[in-house]
Amino acid sequence: MKNLSRLALVAIASTGLALALTSCGGSGQSSGKATAGSTDSSALVSTATAAPQASGSFGSVVTLPSGVAFTLDKQAIFTPTKFSSGQIDGQRFNSFEITVKNAAATPLDLGTLILTTTTAADAGCVDIFDGQVGLQGAPSNPVAAGGTTTFKWAVSCPGKTGDPLDVNLTTDGTTSVDVKGKLI
Repeated sequence: MKNLSRLALVAIASTGLALALTSCGGSGQSSGKATAGSTDSSALVSTATAAPQASGSFGSVVTLPSGVAFTLDKQAIFTPTKFSSGQIDGQRFNSFEITVKNAAATPLDLGTLILTTTTAADAGCVDIFDGQVGLQGAPSNPVAAGGTTTFKWAVSCPGKTGDPLDVNLTTDGTTSVDVKGKLI
């Protein structure tokens, strides 16, 4: 009798669980929300569609109409330390300095800065962070009108030496510059 009562309890619990889980299903149409196993890429990534306002190459000053200027230079091969995060084994690790000169009339919040880095065939790169060697992302303090700041950045990219390295810097969600170079 005791086993029968346990069996009945397990059957009731299993039925309740099955009913609860089946009510989680959808209509098969995309909701625009990312879920585990989702193949709706538009829910996961949003790409800028506007053309960049300025473009240039590594080592050159690239200036937006607002007066904000970016210079990417001092590109080097980066060797990750034991404290690095973001690097992918088998990829090229490149670092560079980003100098931002704000000739605009208002402070520039680099907290909104987004770097999108790609190589040949639009293969995406991954940012590398390592506080031990100064790779901490963009500065958290705004760049004052008339001010300048410089910080280091590193990326882990698929490809080989000499492949194109394209960096898009977006400052406020819409304003962007493109900087082109080569993987080293």
